[in-house]
Amino acid sequence: MPKLVRASIAVLTSIALWVAVPTAARAADPVPAPPASLSSNVIDAHPGYQPQTTCSPSAKPGATALLNLLITTWGGSSSGISRACTTGGTSEHKEGRALDWHMDVKNASDVAQVDKALTWITANNGEIARRLGIMYIIWNQQLWATYAPDRGWRNEADRGSYTANHKDHVHISLTWDGAYQQTSWWTGVPVTVPLEGACGGTGQPGCLPVIPRSTDKTWPYQETFVPAKFVAAPKAVPIITGTAQIGRTLQATTGNWATGNAKLSYQWQANGTSIEGADQASLEIAPSLGGKTLRVQITAKPSSGSATTRTSAATAKVSLAKFSTGAAGISGVFSPGKTLTAGVSSWTPEPEKVSYQWLRDGKKISGATKATYKVKSSDNKHQLSVKITGASTGYQTTTLTSAKTTVLRQFTSAPIPQVRGSLVAGATLSVITGTWSPKPSKLTYQWYADGVAIAKATKATVVLPSDLVGKTITVKVTAAKSGYRTIKVYSEPTAVVSSSGLSASATPDPAVVPSSSPAAWAPTAEANPSPLAAA
Repeated sequence: MPKLVRASIAVLTSIALWVAVPTAARAADPVPAPPASLSSNVIDAHPGYQPQTTCSPSAKPGATALLNLLITTWGGSSSGISRACTTGGTSEHKEGRALDWHMDVKNASDVAQVDKALTWITANNGEIARRLGIMYIIWNQQLWATYAPDRGWRNEADRGSYTANHKDHVHISLTWDGAYQQTSWWTGVPVTVPLEGACGGTGQPGCLPVIPRSTDKTWPYQETFVPAKFVAAPKAVPIITGTAQIGRTLQATTGNWATGNAKLSYQWQANGTSIEGADQASLEIAPSLGGKTLRVQITAKPSSGSATTRTSAATAKVSLAKFSTGAAGISGVFSPGKTLTAGVSSWTPEPEKVSYQWLRDGKKISGATKATYKVKSSDNKHQLSVKITGASTGYQTTTLTSAKTTVLRQFTSAPIPQVRGSLVAGATLSVITGTWSPKPSKLTYQWYADGVAIAKATKATVVLPSDLVGKTITVKVTAAKSGYRTIKVYSEPTAVVSSSGLSASATPDPAVVPSSSPAAWAPTAEANPSPLAAA
């Protein structure tokens, strides 16, 4: 117990809470051994999404090696690599370049291990994923893509079954480079030209480019920042790079069809209709574009000759942006008659509309839909929490729920305990607890010497042993009563204990027991206790 702080009042302190969930620090977890060497300081080029187009279901070496690496490092088992070409729709399993790692969301240990593995793979915008040639991962009905790491984990539509929703296995699909074990994790040589052909070549999409690193080739490579933005190589038609999400910026890449001296002009389109004022090479996606597909039309006019106009392929439908939020919390005293205030520690950006719903034991309280709530007598011994919902045009409506806190009544009087007796080794000290209101059903005690608990000194009296000479004495009194918040009050430190009878009395006038009114109450913390502290 830290050194006790003197105070001059004796009342129950209120509990003023801001409820949030702390993040526990974790020790470093084991990860697979990295490549023994690296030929150059770059991170592999990545061809983006390469869906299954052929049928060659035999397991490819990269898929087998990655599945074995996952099982060896984090446990689990194999749910297979190959799939018959006549089964289901498009699937990289039919080309032997997708693996299913058997882990189950109902098993807490499995979930913990998968979390470690996927954190390792996706860290730094997916550097390890690129070095392994991973295209995308699906687990527990969520998808993460190497070619769109800025979108994070995205919810998948319900596919109708536990297995189809990837709740009993982790699915990982590989690029052809990853499938044939040609990426730098396995070879030490980063891919610069994918197996399917040079990026942006005939019939090939643009690539995430090769990314240079610092001159240091040593592991870990995660020291290098991997940009989230997808940058396409030139093609025979314009290419849109970036993520189609409100608030993000798309970039138009001309392609290799325009001559070097051509003057370029741009026109962005939403659902095939020109967007007014969107005539630059980049487009910041406005909230009004949510749910629409986007294209860019580029006109190249050379210094001589006629102009050429070409239009890009459409993006996916523009998705809603997400708020960045802190925790929902409640400040105030959780006792009848007190007013609580709900809030969120941070919203980015600030929502256009915020609504509230207070809950008692997890159920809605009728009419309690404001930021504040006055605690009722009927709330006593029940748990209160609040749901806070933020909404803005172009953003996903977000609801946060605070932690639950139990409502309990307060003692209206909690006197500072007084220590009585002679401060000399061998003498007995006693504590005067004063008059509490209402009367506690139970009082417990703990005596301290210089702020350190005295072993087994848990009664209303304590005999001072000789090893306490030179130390000050305090006592903590803990009051409990059903339906009331348990509190702890501390005496003020005495003078030091002496070894002879020439000592001061602990309390010259034990009949005087100070107290104060509720108006003087103030919150304190057990970490730095005052004579009055909340339990």
